[in-house]
Amino acid sequence: MNLAARGGRGPFLLEKWYIDTLMEGGAVLLVYLGRVRFLGVWFSRVTAELFLTDGNVVRGNASARHVAGSENRLVFGPARIEGENLTFETPGLSGRLAFAARYPAVSLADPFLKDGARQLRWDVEIPDADVAGEVHWPSGKRAIAGRGYRDRVWFDLLPWRFPIRELVWGRAVAGEHAAMWLQATTRTGQLASGWLDGTPDPDARAAVELGTSRVLVESAVVDLQGLRIGALRPLLRRLTGDPVEVKWAAPATIAGAEGLAIHEVVRWR
Repeated sequence: MNLAARGGRGPFLLEKWYIDTLMEGGAVLLVYLGRVRFLGVWFSRVTAELFLTDGNVVRGNASARHVAGSENRLVFGPARIEGENLTFETPGLSGRLAFAARYPAVSLADPFLKDGARQLRWDVEIPDADVAGEVHWPSGKRAIAGRGYRDRVWFDLLPWRFPIRELVWGRAVAGEHAAMWLQATTRTGQLASGWLDGTPDPDARAAVELGTSRVLVESAVVDLQGLRIGALRPLLRRLTGDPVEVKWAAPATIAGAEGLAIHEVVRWR
């Protein structure tokens, strides 16, 4: 798999790897490797969040000054993907994880969305995996064992003319089953995609029964702790339409098997 960073022209470009692990009992680990180019200047960060079942959250973030990728290898500042292994080091939370993929990568259309010459690509690099490893922070550590996922989003859409008004995403794992769903509401209609047990399925959400959800994140995107936007926050709030994200974890059932899910809604004001 080619993990080389993608370029592009224009005043704005975003590229982001999202990585999660859902653990038995309900704990969730999220890792983001994200970079934005705005008016020729790159801003890159690594963010890690461990949501524990007692309600506590362990967070860490760090800048990523050097980004370079190649076949099955990505260096993203203090984080690395090397084959099946992910490592990340931040002052608040660090970890080393091994992902054993159950299914090959999936591309959600090519591209998922177009707006004139600009586009949004959404590639699911690891739809479902068995994950093992460990995370540690200044006051503790924890073994990690669960089901993992990794996707990569790239777009050069202009944030002040962003065509999506609402984005719904989620994934679930239960026994030998796994599902992922994605729906975007634009000014002109809806786009839907999904994946179920190794097969593309735009109706995958219908196969998943979600239990009572608990909120993991509820925030305007520019206010997310790990981004460290600082003085740029008022400008970006105006330019981007101030999207608000709500992310939940939930018990899930697929074909009678019990498991876990993570799902979110992002709305642009």
